[in-house]
Amino acid sequence: MRFSPALCIGVTLLLCAGGAASAQSRGDKDAKVGVGMICDSQAQAARFLELRATGRSPDQAMAAVNKEAHNAKACGLAAIAFTQDGTVDSKSVDNQLVQVVRIRILAGYTGAAWQPMKDFVQYAILEAEGIEI
Repeated sequence: MRFSPALCIGVTLLLCAGGAASAQSRGDKDAKVGVGMICDSQAQAARFLELRATGRSPDQAMAAVNKEAHNAKACGLAAIAFTQDGTVDSKSVDNQLVQVVRIRILAGYTGAAWQPMKDFVQYAILEAEGIEI
């Protein structure tokens, strides 16, 4: 099955609207919604970044971290509403600064609906935001 770019954009906007509404209904005005790599621990996220910085693909790095953790779900992709608690590590990957950020997950998308979560702490791998001068 092939998806058109317009359909993908529409689904993304729908996901973002639902996640933001879920987070805002809980009073978290600084909440963000996104899809990306998250890990259970700071060490696992740092290991993922280390592997990426040495040339491993995202899939290879995720598989290696999960194998080392003896947990197939230690790191993985997720659609979430979250707030950031601070940057804990950073590395250059493919000439781009990438950070490990401690986050509180407020809601997760199950594929059918947003499921609220109670201050669930994880570690996200995010591209660093630009600095304005």
